[in-house]
Amino acid sequence: MAPEIREFGRDLRRARTILIKIGTEIVHSPEGLLAMGQIGNIVEQIAALHMRGHNIILVSSGSVSIGKMVLHRQYLLTGSMQSHLGGQVDDNVQFYEKACAAAGQSGLQSLYEMLFAQYHLACSQVLASDADFREPQVRANLQRTVRALLDVGIIPVINENDVITRRTTPLINENKVAWDNDSLAALFAQEMMVDLMVLITDVDGIYTGSKDDRKLLSRFRRGDKQLVAAESRVGAIGQKDKLHSCIRAVDSGAVRAAVVAKAEQGVLLRILNGEKVGTLFVSDGEPIGDADVEEQHIDPLYSGIAPQARNPMSKL
Repeated sequence: MAPEIREFGRDLRRARTILIKIGTEIVHSPEGLLAMGQIGNIVEQIAALHMRGHNIILVSSGSVSIGKMVLHRQYLLTGSMQSHLGGQVDDNVQFYEKACAAAGQSGLQSLYEMLFAQYHLACSQVLASDADFREPQVRANLQRTVRALLDVGIIPVINENDVITRRTTPLINENKVAWDNDSLAALFAQEMMVDLMVLITDVDGIYTGSKDDRKLLSRFRRGDKQLVAAESRVGAIGQKDKLHSCIRAVDSGAVRAAVVAKAEQGVLLRILNGEKVGTLFVSDGEPIGDADVEEQHIDPLYSGIAPQARNPMSKL
């Protein structure tokens, strides 16, 4: 392990406020079912970190996928009645993704409430959209709300309000994985001035080199150009979104460090214990992103926000 990584690993143990983001590829299995083992393991680690005195903010995807199952079940129930009346039922019907999000939000939150309750912890749902970060008063309300929850030991569970977001449908890519909340996580990380942002995914981190000779980056540095997207269910675009979200968060000056790591047993505890896990993003006083990151970033959550509106506000 490089000396600077080992030294910063010790600093991570002192991280007071940590934002953890888990995507759809973690919440759901490739078959479209809830990955209860992975979700439960992450919740268990969050509970352990909470007991150590860390403030935890959880950003979770999954409402669109859960809602799709709800709508499909209800459609079949309705279709069964129609079949008795002589109608036809199409089992391959496609549902409006924003309706899926609306149907899945309560199920996602209920799941987290049930899991955290096993550790005598409370959580609270916080929904936000891209437009919220364009309005100073709304941003202030979001920040004050999350801060108030943390102050009494409640874990905020943040998800994008897909019903009213400016994102256009489809919200599900060609691999049937819903677009993730990476950029939303970065925005909240900046607003709350977290010490550490961790993006949990299904690959080991960020790779560089050629596809035939790729190498996992222990630490991302300015100038790491030849990046390779490892085989992930979110695809190359999803991996690129994670990369740029980490760069933006760290270069804002509000977030001290970010890590992209795989959802393995004990991954969060290992990171906070100073082990070399995934890819670390940290600044030495200079920006780690290139000037063309603004143009490269494909997520409209950032592209529609003026630079001055992205600067974190002072703590309330």
